[in-house]
Amino acid sequence: MSCCFHGSTVMQPMETSIPRSSTIEDYAGHKNLRQEVLIQIPRCKVHLMDEGEAFELAQGHFMVIKTLEENVSLATVIKVEEDLQWPLTKDEPVVKLDALHYLFSLPVKDGEPLSYGLTFSEDSYGSLSLLDSFLKEHSCFSGLKLSNKNDLDWKEFAPRVEDYNHFLSKLIAGGTGQIVKGIFICSNAYTNKVQKGGEMILNSHADKKNGVVAWESKSNKNVGASKKNKINKNLKRVRKLSKMTEKLSKSLLSGVGIVSGTVIGPLVKSQPGKAFLRMLPGEVLLASLDAVNKVLDAAEAAEKQTLSATSKAASRMVSNR
Repeated sequence: MSCCFHGSTVMQPMETSIPRSSTIEDYAGHKNLRQEVLIQIPRCKVHLMDEGEAFELAQGHFMVIKTLEENVSLATVIKVEEDLQWPLTKDEPVVKLDALHYLFSLPVKDGEPLSYGLTFSEDSYGSLSLLDSFLKEHSCFSGLKLSNKNDLDWKEFAPRVEDYNHFLSKLIAGGTGQIVKGIFICSNAYTNKVQKGGEMILNSHADKKNGVVAWESKSNKNVGASKKNKINKNLKRVRKLSKMTEKLSKSLLSGVGIVSGTVIGPLVKSQPGKAFLRMLPGEVLLASLDAVNKVLDAAEAAEKQTLSATSKAASRMVSNR
């Protein structure tokens, strides 16, 4: 899929072949892997919504990047400049709040969902209609119209996201969909609840007076320290997710990592890893939140295993001297 529109650019697909040494068991024969930058929109700004506050994470070019094998999608990634990226899955909640503001919710296992607020410039209007069409097909997308002024302030909006995240955590825990003939499909129940529940929560206009009382009651030092610690933890989660997404993208493109190679090679050598990879066809490997979390967990465990093995090898070399 390619699209070309005003204010945006489409880059030519990059292609690569897998070296023979990378093929292994059920994943032998993978070839014709490539990446396509489907959409690129300049002047995007991203904020993290956390603890009722908003923190700027990145600003620059927004890109939708897809990794394909013989025209079959393996993964879709959202990237803003070089330091921030995350997987886009078919059950990932994405809300368009007004003409220029979007909320992406990323339920990763080690805590509540990470909430990214994206702001586009007015020059991007033409591009955003095509982005909306893409998101409707490749995520759990819904649209609200909070204001005609397009002047949403993320710092004022952030407290509402806390309630929305609690709602999403419970909903996603109940399951988001299923694999049908090798394709992940969101359930109607999940989609309807995300859209209707999200609309109700995010459209709610909190009483400013009550909001002030609530925040003043949290002004003691202990709560302040706890809040700061949680924010720092979530900022680390943001960096971790970006790092692992980048590794997985490079691994898929080069045919290593998921297949073999050094990034998450131990995954395919372990029985749980082999069972997981056989369970999911390639085209749905990174198509759902659950699959992404499993792959990220496996990648992290494999990385720790590799570091541990390297450390032990170094210790043996020192002891043998």
